[in-house]
Amino acid sequence: MPIKNLFRYWTYQVFTPGTVLREKYEAFKRLIDHDRQAHDHLASLEDLYYNKKQVDFQSVVNTYGEFSDSVAGMVDELLRMCPMGYWSLKDYYKKFDFYVRFMLAPPEFDFSPPFVLALGNADSLDESVAGAKAAVLNRLNRELHLPVPEGFVITTRAFHFFLEANALRPFINRQLADLDIFDPVSLADTAGKIENAILEAPLPEELSREIETALAHFQKDKTGRRLAMRSSAVKEDGRASFAGQYRSLMNVDPLNAGRAYKQIIAGKYSAAALSYRIRCGIPDHETPMAVLVLEMLDAQAAGVVYTRDMDNPETGDLLIHSAWGLGGLVVDGRVTPDLIRVDRKGAITQRHTGSKQQQLVLDGPQGPRMVKTSDDNQSALSLNTPDILTLNRWSRKLEEHFHAPQDIEWCLNRDGLLFLLQSRPLRNPQQTRQKNASIDPGEGLKPVCSGGRTICRGRAAGPVFYLKHPGQMGDIPENSIVAAPFGLPQYVTAIHKMAGIILHTGSTAGHFASIAREFGLPAMVCADGFDALEPGNTVTLDADAGRVFKGKIDGLLSHSQQRFQEDEFSQSSFMDKLRFTIRFCADLKLTDPDSHEFGPDHCRSLHDIIRFAHETAMREMFFTGRRKGSRKKGAKQLISGLPMLLYILDVGRENDGGLSAANETALRMDHLASIPMKALLRGLSHPDICWDETTHFDWDAYDKIVMAGGIISADSPQFGSYAVVARTYMNVNLRFGYHFVILDSRCTPSIEENYILFRFSGGGGNENGRWLRADFIGAVLDRLGFVTQITCDLIDARLMEKDEQTIQTTLELTGRLLGATKLMDMYLKNKGDVSRYVEEFMKGRYDFRSFKD
Repeated sequence: MPIKNLFRYWTYQVFTPGTVLREKYEAFKRLIDHDRQAHDHLASLEDLYYNKKQVDFQSVVNTYGEFSDSVAGMVDELLRMCPMGYWSLKDYYKKFDFYVRFMLAPPEFDFSPPFVLALGNADSLDESVAGAKAAVLNRLNRELHLPVPEGFVITTRAFHFFLEANALRPFINRQLADLDIFDPVSLADTAGKIENAILEAPLPEELSREIETALAHFQKDKTGRRLAMRSSAVKEDGRASFAGQYRSLMNVDPLNAGRAYKQIIAGKYSAAALSYRIRCGIPDHETPMAVLVLEMLDAQAAGVVYTRDMDNPETGDLLIHSAWGLGGLVVDGRVTPDLIRVDRKGAITQRHTGSKQQQLVLDGPQGPRMVKTSDDNQSALSLNTPDILTLNRWSRKLEEHFHAPQDIEWCLNRDGLLFLLQSRPLRNPQQTRQKNASIDPGEGLKPVCSGGRTICRGRAAGPVFYLKHPGQMGDIPENSIVAAPFGLPQYVTAIHKMAGIILHTGSTAGHFASIAREFGLPAMVCADGFDALEPGNTVTLDADAGRVFKGKIDGLLSHSQQRFQEDEFSQSSFMDKLRFTIRFCADLKLTDPDSHEFGPDHCRSLHDIIRFAHETAMREMFFTGRRKGSRKKGAKQLISGLPMLLYILDVGRENDGGLSAANETALRMDHLASIPMKALLRGLSHPDICWDETTHFDWDAYDKIVMAGGIISADSPQFGSYAVVARTYMNVNLRFGYHFVILDSRCTPSIEENYILFRFSGGGGNENGRWLRADFIGAVLDRLGFVTQITCDLIDARLMEKDEQTIQTTLELTGRLLGATKLMDMYLKNKGDVSRYVEEFMKGRYDFRSFKD
């Protein structure tokens, strides 16, 4: 049985009180169950936020929905317990819930016609309607009067209409909510389901009619035109390039345009596109897909212009990458293109002929296809001087117009005419990183690979993994130096496992090169020595200097810099929305139930509502007064000698009672008959546990909660701990400052009936201390035989089907653990401390005030 289900089981295994209290107690049980679920979901949200978990935003939406439902359940059950009070709590819940849902909700989708707009004729094709690629191409034509292919765009409105007409959005959201991009099976399965659903859905008649009308107008002056259909999503070609992540189709028959349209919008949910988008922290609804439909140009040469040298942007040099045929092999890295450098004065300062052994050409209705480049062309520059100077002039004009360096795709058709196909910002995250100086790796060390061209700066070491084809990506070991013939955009799905990458062919202009730079992956192209790399052998990649050495060279690695993609994710819209959500979910201001401000009108978050509902329910269940009232019949205070207030309800029958003093108003330790409760208290009372160690710590800074020995004030019943017991059963809620411990146990002669369930939640202090304390507790529980599950500082653990003596011994050790860890977050400073403290605890140390090492 899963741990979470076991904890749900707890609330149905407690006592059944008398008839008078039955209805209130049933509401109380349901409230406690909602409380448990709320803490589960809150821990999941905090885990996503503090650990920057890369999941689809729909996971946040769903988790928040479950969290909100649990909080609402607590409020409803509290109002059932107290029908005459606290109704304003529901208003505060609705207010906070509205704020969060407003932030999480996608915008209103516009799926009204027109669904198709012509390039060049529309006065304004902005990104929200046409996507980034189409909007920019339209500006090149209308504002700068530069040559672009003729065509039209099937807008984002069409995309929204298609999903709405086929009721696909709820299905897609369900799939995305459960997606794990780091699990290849989950990623492939989710992508396949969504893509298939889109491909199998019919094209709405209204949309199909508009596409047919646009095609008829497109073909009017030039029949037999073939189509190039390209993605044009919102946020594509922007801060996140999405380089090569979306689908483009070349040489499409106009009769198949409807099918091709569905293939391209389905490509929005390919494994690579999903992985990339989520890693960039962009919610799905922020990237609706438009589709560019252009005249298919038969190119004699094509390539990419960078208006700045990525390694030396201050020079003002412009770089043209060019190859024979269509440009697909350049951006896919399958060829090493010609490289032409033009300085800021327009002088051509470098002409380097690349390795262009293959080219991509049209082949009538069958193309495009790969063919061998003729021997003459392999050694010839693919672009002549007049065309170089024209591209330079156009590119400088684009950089000036957009006020930023540009990454430009171009082609030269068979008639010798140049066209621009795309322009997007040339993002260079490396500009913020210091360029490492060349470092001597050590006397006598010679590189295995040398003369490489830097794609992304950085240094890394790891075992070589030779990636021959994408099907091997699941086999890449963690922290490998990947060696690949060329860099494909879909490698992004495994980029988290790569320490660096070495490509045999390619250039800085490839799609994967853009991705490597965005994710800070040390990368280079190096043909010299590539074949000498031996799979499994450790090498050190120095992408700054374009070289690779055998073994791990610490002298080089000590000068390496951290990969910087995490900073990009921290600044993403995903994290912005999650940060707002955490503010209204997790912040806790209501900390002191004894304060006059402990009431609904002082709640400032859903966590405050949880705390108020829980405290008030406990008071209503165990006390008659609103704040310091007397105990209800049957709830008795245990005088234990420990600095805590513990109230106990005996739920056993005549021969199975948990207490031996039915008529006493206050209990002593010798009145306890509950086997598991006595074992737990023996552990808490161990003489080596120190309860007076907090004199040096200012607990008043924690919102004036007065502490005694790390547990709650001994003079406030509202801070009490509570237990229900029978002779062989115990369910206890212990309060340790800001955190809570729940223990549920049965201890009988029957092994099959015996168990211990443990939950630790909440906690004061900073996140690092809380999580280290959770790691410590979890590690000790593991050593005691528990099966544990940790989410941030929430710990769930279970020990099942052990003999009676083992249960008692484990409960006693658990009590010692709780006593030893009450301020553990103040002692633990790093991960290394955890293992040392665990070993000391297992040897019998329960006081860590003076422990050093």
